Amino acid sequence: MSPDNPFLEVLRLEFEKTLLQIADITRGRISRPETFSNFLAYCALSLSVCTDPVHAKDRHAGLEHLKSNYKDAEWQGFYQGLVALCGAATHNTDRDQFSDFFAWPYTNIGARNKALKQDFTPDDLARLMAAITLSQKNVLPEEGFFTMSDHACGSGTLLLAAADHFAGLGFNPAKHLVVQAADMDVRCVHMTYLNLAFHGIPAVVVRGNTLTLEEYDRWYTPAYLWGKWVWRAPMPFGEDGYVSDEMLKRIDEPMYGALRQLEPLFSPVGANSTADAAKNT
Repeated sequence: MSPDNPFLEVLRLEFEKTLLQIADITRGRISRPETFSNFLAYCALSLSVCTDPVHAKDRHAGLEHLKSNYKDAEWQGFYQGLVALCGAATHNTDRDQFSDFFAWPYTNIGARNKALKQDFTPDDLARLMAAITLSQKNVLPEEGFFTMSDHACGSGTLLLAAADHFAGLGFNPAKHLVVQAADMDVRCVHMTYLNLAFHGIPAVVVRGNTLTLEEYDRWYTPAYLWGKWVWRAPMPFGEDGYVSDEMLKRIDEPMYGALRQLEPLFSPVGANSTADAAKNT
């Protein structure tokens, strides 16, 4: 949200105040950093359960496990925080604003992981970096969209700045931009997933190790799912990512799924194998 607009600045401050209040919702029974981290998980899991058919079952189980740690009134407070997040996202999208919802509250509450030496890029610096490093031409690449990646994504500030940059050139990030983000910290994965999802950006956010390419989990934003981006811009990272993408394709196109099921029946049988052997591709 632009600080040049007093109305938007008031909205931003009110929303950040709400997030800080959520961190205190248990009144010390659970620490502020852990409560805020659980709120991020609540929001991410709630959105994913409603939109991602590949991971819905596991995410629903995660949501139920999380709920067991909170009283009904506290859980209702999480819900009200999600409502406030939806309101802030609506104000942003109505005004073509791309701003990080979580970085300031996350650091203010003291939730940063010191062992991972986390530092978050200030919003103004992120926009400056986008202006310096990204194309200034309003011409799409040959494939018809831009691809961005950030494998130490934090809360997604740099990716939001990139989306804002392309929007300023006249492109629609929901149609002309696809993103892969990754981070080791699940809280950063949740923040980036929510930031990109609520700004309508097609993205795959991976919780994994960028150096070893070990993937532990992946999150598809609604725009990525509904835009069928898995066919145009699959986002490989680790072996588990391939499995998730393949499941998504089979759900998205039942005929494709049926053909893949039949494929082993028509595969050549080796000397030491049978027609029932599972394919690895």
